[in-house]
Amino acid sequence: MPLLSGTYGMLEMLRAEGVEYIFGNPGTSEAAIMDGLEDFPDIKYILAVQEGVAVGMADAYARITGKVGFISLHIDNGLANAFSLLADSNYAGTPLVITAGNKDVRKLAEGRSDLAQMASPFCKWSVEITHTEQYPSVLRRAFLEASTPPTGPVFVSFSGNSLDSKANMEIFPSSKNFSLPEPDQNSVKIAVKLLSSSNNPIILVGDRVSQYDAINETVELAEKIGAGVYGHISTQVNFPTKHPQYLGKLPWSSVRDKNTIQKLNKADVIFAIGCPVFSDYFYVPKNPLNKNCKLIHLDINRAEIGKTESTELGIHASPKKTLEILTKEISVNLSKEKIQIINNRKNNHKKLTKKTYEEFEKLATSQSRKNPIGVAKMFKTINEYLPTDCIIFDDSVSSGGMLHSAIKFSKKNTYFGARGGAIGWGMGSALGLKLSEPNKNVIAFLGDGTAMMTVQALWTSVNYKIPVVYIICNNASYRVLKVNMNIYKEEVLNEKNYSSKYLNMDFPLPFDFCAIAKAFGANGIRIEDTNKLGPAIENAIKSNKTTVIDVIINGEL
Repeated sequence: MPLLSGTYGMLEMLRAEGVEYIFGNPGTSEAAIMDGLEDFPDIKYILAVQEGVAVGMADAYARITGKVGFISLHIDNGLANAFSLLADSNYAGTPLVITAGNKDVRKLAEGRSDLAQMASPFCKWSVEITHTEQYPSVLRRAFLEASTPPTGPVFVSFSGNSLDSKANMEIFPSSKNFSLPEPDQNSVKIAVKLLSSSNNPIILVGDRVSQYDAINETVELAEKIGAGVYGHISTQVNFPTKHPQYLGKLPWSSVRDKNTIQKLNKADVIFAIGCPVFSDYFYVPKNPLNKNCKLIHLDINRAEIGKTESTELGIHASPKKTLEILTKEISVNLSKEKIQIINNRKNNHKKLTKKTYEEFEKLATSQSRKNPIGVAKMFKTINEYLPTDCIIFDDSVSSGGMLHSAIKFSKKNTYFGARGGAIGWGMGSALGLKLSEPNKNVIAFLGDGTAMMTVQALWTSVNYKIPVVYIICNNASYRVLKVNMNIYKEEVLNEKNYSSKYLNMDFPLPFDFCAIAKAFGANGIRIEDTNKLGPAIENAIKSNKTTVIDVIINGEL
């Protein structure tokens, strides 16, 4: 076994794990790592000047590649800056390894932070390396924990003395082969009976459909039983959104609002696949399901099954394999009469999706002369000028509903969205997508509030020549807070006739993203007329440079 310093043992383990990029912001506690990287040119360090940018890059990189994203931060100060987004990565189960250097363990009397304890609420496993010999085994376990279903972030801190000392080390990677559990026969039997006899089945899809390669199988089952499909906490392509049975996304902030309950109350069977059931922010003492509705929950994350809602059947198994079996079993006993009923349901879904799109078209047309620009008109125009090979990241927050009305996604890894309640995702995440797919055009849609959280990503984009097109939906407000204020008043306070001043939700001094972009060395364009929006997108893509298109939109509710 070779004699290596902790620094070189750590970097050799990263090489063995196939790490391409370190996304980070270093400090003095990472001096040994920065010095060691000079001898590891195959591992590229992407410097972010704000920690949230590093988390966004690593998170999106992990989501599109399926690999573990690696983040290097600085002691307690830098680590704490990452928690707002890391909380969402933990909730969503993104496979990440986050690291931070710490003081020498001999500095105990002077005071040193317990970084592992700080990070533990946001991670699957959290630990500190204090002895050089620990590097291979701890990092192997870290990558193993991060990538083992249910996946999620892992934190490892490095004491200064462990980086500098030497030890004999055996370098080999963590295991990459996992077999997911298959459903038991009794669960399959019950699920087949419930789904086959359903008069109005609804399927809910979440991100673990895409993560575990079950999109096609979900489509086949939905078509076989004629189910309407909704996305729930769905921030990737988990079902083709142009499919006639796809009925849209449920709101994450309040699943128990009257509109959502009206949709779900029609179901006698709901089949949730790879998503929480149900996840929302407000406490509202309403059951989103009618009392006769049966809930089936299929997930690889056992902790989600039956967590909040009464579940008729929970299946902890591979989504892909389970759906294959269910579709095959259901196909065997379908009568001609049942097939006709199913076809009628599918036709009804098709009519509903067509009607919904026609209503969007009508709205967009009515906004043709609106000033500031109407959101529907903005996204309709954008859709007409999007390149066919682009990847979209959606951090547009309250404008996102119109985005999905205008733009449809058929293929895996063509759409990603912000996860959880934190804002600030899109600026860094777009860079992570572009690094993973350098030959694809990456376009990020952001609200003005979320863009300002991590606008420092423009420096990284320009510095490393990572050309991304950022389109800012600039309504000079935290509009999502106004939307949620209305929900709070209606659903929590039960106020029927209410008004609100929406205190501290507007930006009286609007952000000038055109000027901000130019200050960072990027292209900046301000758009107040939709006739200029399409050409601006075309020119931005042709330029192959970081471009910010600041679209001034109407923020009315």
